Amino acid sequence: MTPQPDFDELVGRDLPSDERERLRFAHELLVEAGPPPELSPEMESVPWPDDALGPIWGRRQKARRPFLVAAALATAVVVGFLLGQATGPNSATSISAFQTVQLRGTSLAPRAFATLKLGKRDAGGNWPMVLHVKGLPHLPNGGYYNLYLTKGGRPVVSCGTFNVDGDTTRPLWAAYALERFDRNGWVVVRQTPGHFSPTQVVLSATA
Repeated sequence: MTPQPDFDELVGRDLPSDERERLRFAHELLVEAGPPPELSPEMESVPWPDDALGPIWGRRQKARRPFLVAAALATAVVVGFLLGQATGPNSATSISAFQTVQLRGTSLAPRAFATLKLGKRDAGGNWPMVLHVKGLPHLPNGGYYNLYLTKGGRPVVSCGTFNVDGDTTRPLWAAYALERFDRNGWVVVRQTPGHFSPTQVVLSATA
Protein backbone atom coordinates (compact mmCIF):
# COMPACT_ATOMS: atom_id res chain seq x y z
CA MET A 1 0.00 0.00 0.00
CA THR A 2 1.40 3.40 -1.01
CA PRO A 3 2.04 5.62 2.04
CA GLN A 4 0.00 8.83 2.26
CA PRO A 5 1.96 11.98 1.29
CA ASP A 6 3.15 14.09 4.18
CA PHE A 7 1.27 17.38 4.42
CA ASP A 8 4.40 19.43 5.13
CA GLU A 9 6.16 17.95 2.10
CA LEU A 10 3.24 18.97 -0.13
CA VAL A 11 2.77 22.59 0.97
CA GLY A 12 6.01 23.51 2.77
CA ARG A 13 6.29 25.32 6.08
CA ASP A 14 6.32 28.98 5.04
CA LEU A 15 2.57 29.55 4.47
CA PRO A 16 0.47 31.93 6.62
CA SER A 17 -1.24 30.05 9.43
CA ASP A 18 -4.80 30.65 8.16
CA GLU A 19 -3.97 29.45 4.65
CA ARG A 20 -2.10 26.48 6.09
CA GLU A 21 -5.14 25.39 8.13
CA ARG A 22 -7.47 25.61 5.13
CA LEU A 23 -5.09 23.53 3.04
CA ARG A 24 -4.65 21.00 5.86
CA PHE A 25 -8.43 20.54 6.12
CA ALA A 26 -8.72 20.02 2.36
CA HIS A 27 -5.81 17.55 2.53
CA GLU A 28 -7.54 15.58 5.27
CA LEU A 29 -10.73 15.36 3.19
CA LEU A 30 -8.78 14.03 0.21
CA VAL A 31 -6.95 11.47 2.35
CA GLU A 32 -10.27 10.35 3.86
CA ALA A 33 -11.80 9.96 0.37
CA GLY A 34 -8.96 7.60 -0.61
CA PRO A 35 -7.38 6.97 -4.02
CA PRO A 36 -9.42 6.67 -7.22
CA PRO A 37 -10.33 3.15 -8.38
CA GLU A 38 -7.69 1.24 -10.32
CA LEU A 39 -7.91 1.09 -14.09
CA SER A 40 -9.49 -2.01 -15.55
CA PRO A 41 -7.31 -4.29 -17.72
CA GLU A 42 -9.23 -3.04 -20.76
CA MET A 43 -8.31 0.58 -19.98
CA GLU A 44 -4.66 -0.30 -19.28
CA SER A 45 -4.31 -2.12 -22.61
CA VAL A 46 -5.59 0.63 -24.91
CA PRO A 47 -4.08 0.01 -28.40
CA TRP A 48 -1.32 2.43 -29.35
CA PRO A 49 0.47 2.48 -32.74
CA ASP A 50 4.00 2.26 -31.31
CA ASP A 51 5.52 0.93 -34.55
CA ALA A 52 4.37 3.99 -36.44
CA LEU A 53 5.94 6.30 -33.86
CA GLY A 54 9.44 4.87 -34.04
CA PRO A 55 11.41 3.02 -31.34
CA ILE A 56 12.41 5.98 -29.15
CA TRP A 57 9.09 7.83 -29.30
CA GLY A 58 7.23 4.54 -28.83
CA ARG A 59 9.09 3.80 -25.61
CA ARG A 60 8.37 7.30 -24.31
CA GLN A 61 4.69 6.94 -25.12
CA LYS A 62 4.54 3.55 -23.37
CA ALA A 63 5.96 5.14 -20.24
CA ARG A 64 3.48 8.01 -20.43
CA ARG A 65 0.43 5.87 -21.27
CA PRO A 66 -0.85 5.33 -17.67
CA PHE A 67 -0.50 9.05 -17.03
CA LEU A 68 -2.42 9.96 -20.19
CA VAL A 69 -5.26 7.57 -19.37
CA ALA A 70 -5.46 8.88 -15.80
CA ALA A 71 -5.50 12.46 -17.08
CA ALA A 72 -8.30 11.63 -19.50
CA LEU A 73 -10.35 10.04 -16.72
CA ALA A 74 -9.79 13.05 -14.46
CA THR A 75 -10.89 15.37 -17.26
CA ALA A 76 -14.05 13.31 -17.76
CA VAL A 77 -14.86 13.55 -14.07
CA VAL A 78 -14.47 17.35 -14.09
CA VAL A 79 -16.59 17.73 -17.23
CA GLY A 80 -19.28 15.52 -15.73
CA PHE A 81 -19.24 17.59 -12.56
CA LEU A 82 -19.68 20.84 -14.49
CA LEU A 83 -22.47 19.41 -16.63
CA GLY A 84 -24.18 18.16 -13.50
CA GLN A 85 -24.11 21.66 -12.04
CA ALA A 86 -25.55 23.13 -15.20
CA THR A 87 -28.24 20.59 -15.94
CA GLY A 88 -28.91 18.68 -12.71
CA PRO A 89 -31.84 19.07 -10.34
CA ASN A 90 -29.94 21.71 -8.37
CA SER A 91 -30.32 24.17 -11.27
CA ALA A 92 -33.86 24.94 -10.06
CA THR A 93 -34.54 27.85 -7.73
CA SER A 94 -37.34 26.09 -5.85
CA ILE A 95 -36.65 23.32 -3.39
CA SER A 96 -38.41 21.11 -0.88
CA ALA A 97 -36.48 22.29 2.18
CA PHE A 98 -36.03 20.28 5.35
CA GLN A 99 -34.07 23.11 7.00
CA THR A 100 -34.02 26.89 6.56
CA VAL A 101 -31.09 28.98 7.79
CA GLN A 102 -31.27 32.75 8.24
CA LEU A 103 -28.15 34.83 7.59
CA ARG A 104 -27.80 38.39 8.88
CA GLY A 105 -25.59 41.16 7.59
CA THR A 106 -22.35 41.95 9.41
CA SER A 107 -20.83 45.41 9.86
CA LEU A 108 -19.60 45.16 6.25
CA ALA A 109 -23.21 44.87 5.02
CA PRO A 110 -25.55 45.81 7.90
CA ARG A 111 -28.67 45.99 5.71
CA ALA A 112 -28.17 42.65 4.02
CA PHE A 113 -30.21 39.53 4.72
CA ALA A 114 -30.31 36.02 3.27
CA THR A 115 -32.27 32.79 3.54
CA LEU A 116 -30.59 29.47 2.82
CA LYS A 117 -32.91 26.52 2.17
CA LEU A 118 -31.38 23.04 2.40
CA GLY A 119 -32.94 20.11 0.60
CA LYS A 120 -32.55 16.46 1.47
CA ARG A 121 -29.28 14.75 0.63
CA ASP A 122 -29.47 12.95 -2.71
CA ALA A 123 -28.25 9.45 -3.59
CA GLY A 124 -24.86 10.83 -4.62
CA GLY A 125 -24.31 12.47 -1.23
CA ASN A 126 -24.98 16.05 -2.41
CA TRP A 127 -27.00 18.59 -0.45
CA PRO A 128 -29.08 20.82 -2.79
CA MET A 129 -29.55 24.37 -1.56
CA VAL A 130 -31.19 27.60 -2.64
CA LEU A 131 -29.82 30.93 -1.37
CA HIS A 132 -32.01 34.04 -1.52
CA VAL A 133 -30.11 37.29 -0.85
CA LYS A 134 -31.30 40.85 -0.24
CA GLY A 135 -29.37 44.03 0.38
CA LEU A 136 -25.94 43.13 -0.99
CA PRO A 137 -24.45 45.46 -3.60
CA HIS A 138 -23.34 44.21 -7.01
CA LEU A 139 -19.56 43.69 -7.08
CA PRO A 140 -17.95 45.04 -10.26
CA ASN A 141 -14.51 44.39 -11.80
CA GLY A 142 -14.32 40.67 -11.14
CA GLY A 143 -15.56 40.70 -7.55
CA TYR A 144 -17.96 38.04 -6.31
CA TYR A 145 -19.57 36.53 -3.22
CA ASN A 146 -18.85 33.06 -1.87
CA LEU A 147 -20.95 30.85 0.40
CA TYR A 148 -18.72 29.05 2.92
CA LEU A 149 -19.04 26.44 5.64
CA THR A 150 -17.08 27.23 8.80
CA LYS A 151 -15.00 25.06 11.12
CA GLY A 152 -14.08 26.54 14.48
CA GLY A 153 -15.69 29.79 13.36
CA ARG A 154 -13.46 30.13 10.29
CA PRO A 155 -14.55 29.73 6.63
CA VAL A 156 -12.89 26.58 5.29
CA VAL A 157 -14.82 25.16 2.29
CA SER A 158 -16.78 26.88 -0.47
CA CYS A 159 -20.29 25.84 -1.51
CA GLY A 160 -20.46 28.11 -4.54
CA THR A 161 -19.88 31.63 -5.83
CA PHE A 162 -22.35 34.22 -7.10
CA ASN A 163 -22.90 37.91 -7.73
CA VAL A 164 -26.05 39.92 -7.19
CA ASP A 165 -28.22 42.42 -9.02
CA GLY A 166 -30.82 43.48 -6.48
CA ASP A 167 -32.67 40.59 -4.84
CA THR A 168 -30.97 37.41 -6.01
CA THR A 169 -31.90 33.71 -5.80
CA ARG A 170 -29.11 31.26 -6.49
CA PRO A 171 -29.12 27.42 -6.53
CA LEU A 172 -26.05 25.93 -4.87
CA TRP A 173 -25.01 22.58 -3.43
CA ALA A 174 -22.53 20.99 -1.03
CA ALA A 175 -20.99 17.52 -1.23
CA TYR A 176 -19.50 17.65 2.27
CA ALA A 177 -20.45 15.82 5.45
CA LEU A 178 -22.21 18.74 7.14
CA GLU A 179 -21.75 17.27 10.60
CA ARG A 180 -18.00 17.88 10.29
CA PHE A 181 -18.56 21.64 10.31
CA ASP A 182 -19.93 24.16 12.78
CA ARG A 183 -23.62 23.99 13.59
CA ASN A 184 -25.22 26.78 11.53
CA GLY A 185 -21.71 27.40 10.23
CA TRP A 186 -22.77 29.26 7.10
CA VAL A 187 -21.25 32.57 6.02
CA VAL A 188 -21.12 34.63 2.85
CA VAL A 189 -17.82 36.35 2.16
CA ARG A 190 -17.01 39.19 -0.22
CA GLN A 191 -14.05 38.47 -2.48
CA THR A 192 -12.68 41.34 -4.52
CA PRO A 193 -9.72 41.48 -6.94
CA GLY A 194 -6.49 41.18 -4.97
CA HIS A 195 -8.33 40.03 -1.84
CA PHE A 196 -9.41 36.43 -2.33
CA SER A 197 -8.93 35.09 1.19
CA PRO A 198 -12.33 34.49 2.87
CA THR A 199 -11.94 37.20 5.51
CA GLN A 200 -14.56 39.76 4.44
CA VAL A 201 -17.64 38.15 5.95
CA VAL A 202 -20.78 40.05 4.89
CA LEU A 203 -23.47 37.57 6.04
CA SER A 204 -23.45 35.09 8.91
CA ALA A 205 -25.97 32.50 10.09
CA THR A 206 -27.82 33.16 13.33
CA ALA A 207 -27.72 30.59 16.10
